Amino acid sequence: MIPMDRVAVVAGSRRNLGKAVVQALRAAGWQTVSNGRGAGPGPGHLHVRADVSRPAGARKLVGAARKRFGRLDLLVCAAGDFEYTPVSEMRIARWEALFRSNLHTAWHCCREALPLLRRRGGLIVTLGGAGIHAARGNPRAAAYQMAKTALAVFTRSLAQAEARRGVRVNMVSPGFIRTPAVSEKEVAEISPRIPAGRFGDPSDVARAILWLASDDASYVTGAMIDVGGGLWV
Repeated sequence: MIPMDRVAVVAGSRRNLGKAVVQALRAAGWQTVSNGRGAGPGPGHLHVRADVSRPAGARKLVGAARKRFGRLDLLVCAAGDFEYTPVSEMRIARWEALFRSNLHTAWHCCREALPLLRRRGGLIVTLGGAGIHAARGNPRAAAYQMAKTALAVFTRSLAQAEARRGVRVNMVSPGFIRTPAVSEKEVAEISPRIPAGRFGDPSDVARAILWLASDDASYVTGAMIDVGGGLWV
């Protein structure tokens, strides 16, 4: 059982995958803080509107959790945009934005969260992409792949640095996950390429994070867990 006072912050969680993570944590008894850049309510017990790709936004998010709950046990870095654009056609501003959303968000949030996480031995989970550990090229998604590969190095480095302080740091890498942004045409075309024969559900990713947050995974740090149905194995 998870004590009812356990607190999780999920950056980038107003919709889609991050929202599913918050919902799963709530169902398991966690106190949750959700986050997004847009207006409107979020799925957490507390929702913080902030752009966590900027230091001030990450400070606002973690500060709100500290003020409301006085502690932090889990940080999930779920923020991250995706885009298919050939390298030669991508605008500089968009290239930089993909790095900010996929890499800088984790850096800023971790910097703010670590002092709280160290108090009780907490957990950080970053979200990568299936096959990132193999560093395969992707001409149509180079910026995204580069940012996620850098995030993998960051995750492992932080895991080594924080292990003796009792903070575990792991990466969960989703494959093709069915969200409202995915069309039926894409599902039909891509599913046969996945060894498991189907798209994943957001709950598949959420359950992997719940396992990492449990006592069963207390000796797991620096791990990269693919939740991709065998994709790119």
